[in-house]
Amino acid sequence: MKRFLLSCSLLFTLTLFGQRYTNSVGLRFSNIGLTQINAKHYMNASNAVEVSLGGSTNYIWMQGNYEWQHPLVDDLDYYFGAGPGVGIVSGNPIMQNSANDRFMLGANGVIGLEYKLPDYPFTFAIESGPYLQIIPSLSLGWNIGLAARYVLP
Repeated sequence: MKRFLLSCSLLFTLTLFGQRYTNSVGLRFSNIGLTQINAKHYMNASNAVEVSLGGSTNYIWMQGNYEWQHPLVDDLDYYFGAGPGVGIVSGNPIMQNSANDRFMLGANGVIGLEYKLPDYPFTFAIESGPYLQIIPSLSLGWNIGLAARYVLP
């Protein structure tokens, strides 16, 4: 019984201190949305919420992902997740539509690697995954992104 309690308390302690930080904010560079403002918040040791806001001259896009993050080696984690995206487009040349403003809705899947600098408050991430645009027209694509974030104290 003592070993069981010791094992449970050790496991709890390891999961309590598993995350490397709580909040970070920075920039995400992507083939969709180009440069985006990006923020990540850990809810516990392995669950995080990441939000990106960006756009171009004719649209604005906001993407949110719920992510499951796990350590891979020392300061390198892997994560995967999914979430919705919403936006407004005006005459997007990719969709070949008119100059009327349109609402966009989609979903995103992501898998990535995140590196936390051991002695400095910065993280760097590379990620990739599919996205599905639902509104205004159904289309499937692939997203690749790089993120650089400052870890908030």
